[in-house]
Amino acid sequence: MPDSDLVAEKTEQAADVLAEQDVDCWLTFCRETTEIPEPCLPFLLGFDVVWPTAILVSKEGRSAVVIGRHDAPNARELPHEVHPYDESLEEPLLDLLGELDPEEIAVNYSRDDNTADGLTHGMYLRLRDLLEGTDYEDALTSAEGVVSAVRGVKSATERDRVRQAVETTEVLLDDMTDRWDPDWTEADVSDWLHARMDDRDLGSAWSWDYCPTVHAGGESEVGHTLPGDLTLPAGEVLHIDFGVTQDGYSADMQRLFYRPSEENPEPPEELREAFADVRAAIEAGREQIAPGVQGYEVDSAAREELTGRGWPEYQHAFGHQVGRNAHDGGTLLGPRWDRYGSAPEGEIRAGEIYTMELGAATEWGYLGLEEMVLVTESGTEWLTEPQKELLTLAD
Repeated sequence: MPDSDLVAEKTEQAADVLAEQDVDCWLTFCRETTEIPEPCLPFLLGFDVVWPTAILVSKEGRSAVVIGRHDAPNARELPHEVHPYDESLEEPLLDLLGELDPEEIAVNYSRDDNTADGLTHGMYLRLRDLLEGTDYEDALTSAEGVVSAVRGVKSATERDRVRQAVETTEVLLDDMTDRWDPDWTEADVSDWLHARMDDRDLGSAWSWDYCPTVHAGGESEVGHTLPGDLTLPAGEVLHIDFGVTQDGYSADMQRLFYRPSEENPEPPEELREAFADVRAAIEAGREQIAPGVQGYEVDSAAREELTGRGWPEYQHAFGHQVGRNAHDGGTLLGPRWDRYGSAPEGEIRAGEIYTMELGAATEWGYLGLEEMVLVTESGTEWLTEPQKELLTLAD
């Protein structure tokens, strides 16, 4: 069944965003979404469609869906007018547009934000054909700004669901620590967590095969790598990047575990200092997060803190939004590099949820940390329990 309460929350929010941005209408156009998903559909319908479908929300608060007759029953409990069709959606769609009479129609395409770019080129051409000769054929514009605000600023339901995903992820990591065996390979750690996720019917915050990402010690190749056959040497560090998806919402965190050796039953001073440098850089970035700050400004603060302590700069963004996925679009806490497009230029909003992540490669292994925060009107609220020291694995 569709998640009607969530759809109602997000539809009301969408109308407020349209009014705030002075955009007349938001049109999401899609078809066969089991094969090519439309990223905004969970907020607007909560189920997949087969035939071409148009969902419209106006800045006055009116919402309607033009949908194939066989999909229409699924929409009856939603806060939309439902306009079923059989042969073509052209007539009901144009009738609705005639009633709304928008000068600007924000449509689901974007150059830089994949979460706002669900409209395929073929469907764009079909939409252009439908509007040809009408007053609206030149009214289409990107819905990137609308989607960024609607998807980014979490409703009360969404915040609760992200918190639950975080709590579950932390519980699974704690359980893994208690059951860890020195003979476990990276793949064994991953398999153990996957089994617990299966037991609880949980999804992964990114591709299952890569979630968790596990690096055992200094010989492990760092990156978006598949867990391998390395075991963790005594005196080195296990790095895990992990997050579950629960009730449609995700968590994303990185944690570090030290395996004691006879020579160093406690982490050596140099390792503790390196960890402290990583922690300090994350704090430097967090201190910059506030409504109205641009994403690249946060990244710069963290980057300068880390390099100022003698470490190479990390070759990725400092943080990203989390919601339905680990990477949830919108403003990016990243550098103004070409590969990120305009995302680092976006402004942070209260109600958005971000990760903060960076690390340093050392002889003991990769020291990567990742935390999650909710942006408040005055700064941030921790969603993860921040890791402030290396955790210890017992042989």
